[in-house]
Amino acid sequence: MGNLIKYEFRKSWSMKGIILVITAIFEVLFLIGVFMQKETFLAIGVTLLSMIAVCSVFIIGIFGIYTLSRDLNTKRSYMLFMTPNNSFKILGAKLIENASSIIVVSVCFVALAIADVSILAATYGEFKDLFEFINALLGESYYVDSYRFAMISAASVVNWISTVCLGFFAVIICATLLNGKKYNGFLSFCIFIAISICLSKLLGVFIDDGLDFNTTRVIIQIVYYAVVSVILYVASAWLMDNKLSV
Repeated sequence: MGNLIKYEFRKSWSMKGIILVITAIFEVLFLIGVFMQKETFLAIGVTLLSMIAVCSVFIIGIFGIYTLSRDLNTKRSYMLFMTPNNSFKILGAKLIENASSIIVVSVCFVALAIADVSILAATYGEFKDLFEFINALLGESYYVDSYRFAMISAASVVNWISTVCLGFFAVIICATLLNGKKYNGFLSFCIFIAISICLSKLLGVFIDDGLDFNTTRVIIQIVYYAVVSVILYVASAWLMDNKLSV
């Protein structure tokens, strides 16, 4: 399985390299704004870094879904399934590569954000006062600290990984149960949306809809989406093993 994971990583190197270069450019703009007292560069840098942080995680997940779809619908599928590996290993390698990439990229952007905020606080003392003022306005229920930020970030990452797993599931349904049917792509997308809504409604059974931070609620979310990811992975691999024709 290790070779399969390496193979999946190689397929996404160029895309990740582009993200790295773009992030470096935006970081340079930010640093120019800080150290040369250029407020325009600072504002542009902060805005673009925030956008690339969110978009990178999104793009990596979508790229993983796209790669699976391409592998199932082109000659690549013949090469992939001719290897002595079952569907659980093939899909597992894709999921491990995509999930680990999402986690690593998320951690890197969090570390970069902490470093940049520290630079801002050290260079502009008023920024530190501003953060404290904002937290005072938010109150205890919405106070932002390292622990809460880490918990919410972890829940968001696990949630997105489960969404990628659902995307895998929809793509595999399109290639198996709906293969050859008219509008199969549209139908699988509708299935993706319908399951997403159902999963969200089901989560509401276990937790309330409050916006204030609650450790128990966040842990339930993490466990819930982790379990959903496992179920979707098993169901997807089973469909590949039993219903896929390549």
